Amino acid sequence: MKPAKVVFSLLIVIGFFFVFILKRWKEPLQHEAFDRHPATVYYTKHALCRMDCRHISKDEIAEIMEKGSINFNKSNRADRPCPTFALQGRTTSGENIRVIFAQCTDETKVITCYNLEEDFECHCPGDEKKNNN
Repeated sequence: MKPAKVVFSLLIVIGFFFVFILKRWKEPLQHEAFDRHPATVYYTKHALCRMDCRHISKDEIAEIMEKGSINFNKSNRADRPCPTFALQGRTTSGENIRVIFAQCTDETKVITCYNLEEDFECHCPGDEKKNNN
């Protein structure tokens, strides 16, 4: 084999190794993954109000928790005191929703939810703070 072919082959192998290391490095750590089966799920007053206003049931929330995709652009794993995860997807009833969860080691809270295809006029606790900013 010619030396040029050996060098080229070696560079390809090193390139694949580098890509593998980069992909592995960017994966979330095990403790950062979203637990889809928490022992208890709490609903904030704000979440319950939004669910009522947007006609989203607890069963639909559970369905998104189980099968929804994590939207990392809308999630904040560095959020304190608990990381927040935005899970979204289409429910069996046909609604396309996003649910924001705060997940600590001992509890999971539903913070709010959105219907991604239909706007609703909701007046829930905490909305005043958003409108004043």
